[in-house]
Amino acid sequence: MYTPTKGEAAYQALRSAIRNGQLRPGQRVTLNELADSLEMSLTPVREALRRLASQGLVEQEPNRGTVIAEYTLERAREIYRLRLLLEPVAAELAATHATDDDRSEITTALSDLDEAVAEGRDADVAALNATLHHRIYTAARSPYLSEFIDKLWNGVPFQAISLTDRQQRSAEQHRAIVRAVLDADSDRASQLMHEHISEAAKDTFRQLADADEARTSDA
Repeated sequence: MYTPTKGEAAYQALRSAIRNGQLRPGQRVTLNELADSLEMSLTPVREALRRLASQGLVEQEPNRGTVIAEYTLERAREIYRLRLLLEPVAAELAATHATDDDRSEITTALSDLDEAVAEGRDADVAALNATLHHRIYTAARSPYLSEFIDKLWNGVPFQAISLTDRQQRSAEQHRAIVRAVLDADSDRASQLMHEHISEAAKDTFRQLADADEARTSDA
């Protein structure tokens, strides 16, 4: 049975608080306040905040504490427009340029993600999903393209977007994309990635719209 560490438990709790609006976009928090609210020591909470910051969910400012990242439906729409342009190109290039080592790493990343989905480790799914995409885009052998895509992924806190409702569908899409890359089928890899990102966009827009409505009704 999977038992999370204290750092993982703190991360899950804070991520959930961001997702359900207990910690609001733009809200400033301190390490001591969060540790008190979670009834934990400072160390696991500090670890969780570093992880959240690396994922774009919070912004840490020297000597000023931590601010919950702000994101809007409008911002998400702009980012997904760019993702739909860039990520299918990266998948196409990956199918063309992937080495044996790339293929092995992509296959491993897919296996790790499938395992997390099968075991219901929702807290790990978002991070492993990002890892799989990163492995594919790295295989494109285009550092600038990968850099631009990384910036887009950090533009909206995707780890705060629930993947539960579409995990199985997403898993099927991932397997099809990876198969196209492994088969060096660049056109199909590009097409499948476009479809995958398009579906993810619709789900993200829905969740952000629901969150905006909930925040408005509570105001």
